[in-house]
Amino acid sequence: MALAPFASTICSLPLSLALQSTGQLELGQPEVLSRLRLAPETVATLDPGRVGELDLDVIRSERNGALWLLARPEDRERLSNAGIPYEVIHEDAQQFYAERLAAEAAELPTLGAASFGAWLSPPFGQGSMGGYYTFDELVGVFDQITAAYPDLVAPRASIGQSLEGRDLWAIQLTDQPGVDEGEPKVRFDSLHHAREPMGVHAALWFLLWAVESYGDDPLAKHLVDDRETWFVPVVNPDGYVYNQQIAPGGGGLWRKNRRNLGGGVFGVDLNRNYPFQWNFDSVGSSGNPSSEVYRGTGPASEPETQSMVAFMNSQRFDTALSIHTFSNLWLQPFGYDFVFPANQAEYQEVGELAVEANNYELGAPPFILSIANGVTIDYDQAEFGTMSWTPEIGSAADGFWPVASRIVPLAEENLQALQRTAQAAGAFVRVVGEEPLEVGDGDGFLAAGESVDFAVELRNSGRSAATPVSVTLATSSPLATVTGGAFTVANLGSFQSASTSSGELSLSLDANAVSGTEIPYTLTLAYEGFVSIAEGLLIVGVPRAYLADSLELDLGWTAGVSGDTASTGVWELGDPIGTESNGEDASPEDDDTPGAGLLCFTTGNGGGSGGNDDVDGGFTTLISPRFDLSDAAAATLSYSRWFADLSVVDDEFQVSISNDDGATWIPLESITGNQNFWQRSEFLVSEVIVPTDRMRLRFVASDDPNNSIVEAAIDELRVESYDEAPRVHVYGDPAIGTPVSFQVSGEPNSSFVLYWSGGTSLLSIPGVAGTLELDPAQAGSLLTGSVPSGGLSETVFALPNNPGLIGQALYFQALSIAPSGLAFSNAALVTFE
Repeated sequence: MALAPFASTICSLPLSLALQSTGQLELGQPEVLSRLRLAPETVATLDPGRVGELDLDVIRSERNGALWLLARPEDRERLSNAGIPYEVIHEDAQQFYAERLAAEAAELPTLGAASFGAWLSPPFGQGSMGGYYTFDELVGVFDQITAAYPDLVAPRASIGQSLEGRDLWAIQLTDQPGVDEGEPKVRFDSLHHAREPMGVHAALWFLLWAVESYGDDPLAKHLVDDRETWFVPVVNPDGYVYNQQIAPGGGGLWRKNRRNLGGGVFGVDLNRNYPFQWNFDSVGSSGNPSSEVYRGTGPASEPETQSMVAFMNSQRFDTALSIHTFSNLWLQPFGYDFVFPANQAEYQEVGELAVEANNYELGAPPFILSIANGVTIDYDQAEFGTMSWTPEIGSAADGFWPVASRIVPLAEENLQALQRTAQAAGAFVRVVGEEPLEVGDGDGFLAAGESVDFAVELRNSGRSAATPVSVTLATSSPLATVTGGAFTVANLGSFQSASTSSGELSLSLDANAVSGTEIPYTLTLAYEGFVSIAEGLLIVGVPRAYLADSLELDLGWTAGVSGDTASTGVWELGDPIGTESNGEDASPEDDDTPGAGLLCFTTGNGGGSGGNDDVDGGFTTLISPRFDLSDAAAATLSYSRWFADLSVVDDEFQVSISNDDGATWIPLESITGNQNFWQRSEFLVSEVIVPTDRMRLRFVASDDPNNSIVEAAIDELRVESYDEAPRVHVYGDPAIGTPVSFQVSGEPNSSFVLYWSGGTSLLSIPGVAGTLELDPAQAGSLLTGSVPSGGLSETVFALPNNPGLIGQALYFQALSIAPSGLAFSNAALVTFE
């Protein structure tokens, strides 16, 4: 099995780095730590050597093999003596974090109230350490929550004390505080490593969501009523307080506890001090007291670890998260070696559900980060069977101390992951398959008078059986009738599945349901008092391509508008030149058009490094040509998009839609986080806005504040419709001298004649479906063609560059010649500009 970049890299570092570090630190005299980067080409040439004697603080492994280090002066000297070149990213990393936090500290009150915890003092995300709560503030915050929600949160309880006599507080969330009801148990702990405060804030966000949403969110009520969740917010209070002492505004980089080891050396890594596989080897921990991964003198030698071990033993948790930062990872046991637990399939299942929203990389530490022994999650699994994970929250740009404006977004992007970890402690039933099956002529599409049989698969992704489980079907449409409304499973076991039989969940369509009719339905899942409702939509008819823009030609897009503030990286059409930043893609190398496609719209296309021509200094706007959806039944709009937000992940890519030619805009989606790959977005237009003949799309990419590498791209705009009749669409802003696309949709493999006229009429012609809307006295033939198998014919014409045409109107209509007969399309109006 291939090793992950970091795991394979550290196994090849030279023996010349095996010298023991002698760094010393006196209280109140913080050491200077530099952030270094070993380039991929450097890492690839390193000689073999033993890993465990390195004692370097490796904080990140890039996908391309590069390594990030936090290095003391003596570490840098050892690297230099070994002939290993390195890049200094920050000469003083603690100063970098502190200054970055301080720059935003004055703006904390202007960040806006968080959706949860705004009532706290200080409000959530506005603690006195650059937005983060101090230890004392955390204690006060938990007391405030207990006072506000005494029926849901028990008063904090000490599970032990630190070396310096500080309490390790634990907080219980349940519907009967102080009572052990025998419910599935969950633990969220944080700050094993004192320089990682985002972990405690992510757990606190979950607690605030649960208590503040208890009355109106069924999931919050379920997790409070049917789980017993414990929080140990600060496992390492001495280290955390020490960071406050050396960096009062935040940014302190002390990691370990404050064990005085003599000679001015302090600290044991609490997350290398747990009994299971303690001192397994010197790859995953160190016997050197000066090392950042020093494991201590024996298993659970530290009072903080002893307290956690006793707490774990007394509670026997079903699931747990030991939360850390950073690198956007979701780590599972085992860390000590390249081995998996016996229930690996279950770990994979729950882990994949956890990372579904945050898109973190899932895996065991040796494979995606580094070998580590004596760690919390290994002890959880091996000693108690607790399914346990370590999230590494935040990107490389966020680092150990993300700026205050990132606290809420990072907490929010992990909320679902924490919710699902809590769900998995007991029964966690989901609808994993929901397929409406046509019961009729067998063509796979719904028609009037046919029936729909829902093939539903349930999965219990939790550690307890669910008894019983039911799914019910309902519809609000007068054109559909439920014929089979319930599916029940008496007992759905842990990590087991169940599926419907034919007819248990079904409905029939009315004979008057025409093509394009929308049939809304709901599937209601209920078990153990928890109810969740999934909404769906059936559409009668056969979808057909209605409009297409592959962006291989500019048909009237507007790149840049008045009011745009970006100084570089403005939108442009071209063959994209791929760029990278720190081993990650910034701009795409290719467009998203299959086959011979080359072009797309990108933000800047200068090539070079990732930051060479990215969006800087504000935002840049791209607006589509006008398009007509007034005749498009149940129109579905889709496009390909790309959004890279590297360095500091705090920007967004906004997409809006208009039905009044851009006078007003309705938000369609807001893309945040780093999504630096092509993906499709799809929307049923009628669910967002009323379709008209004046539709436009707007794409706005921003770098505000100007602290990130931001790139966006757009390609392959498509519309599908459920029309049965042929349709004509003239796509593109009809300015003289510019190209427009005449698009005819219809029955595949049919032929057509496209006519034009300066006037209109309403004539019925025997044997031809539809109405002739052109004035035959003025009509002429523009082109003949055929509709391919995809259902859409596209022909581009350059409009004459004749000023006399400006303001003139022409109508276009097609006569379709198909096996099903002759039919007129709609009439499309074009007014020259």
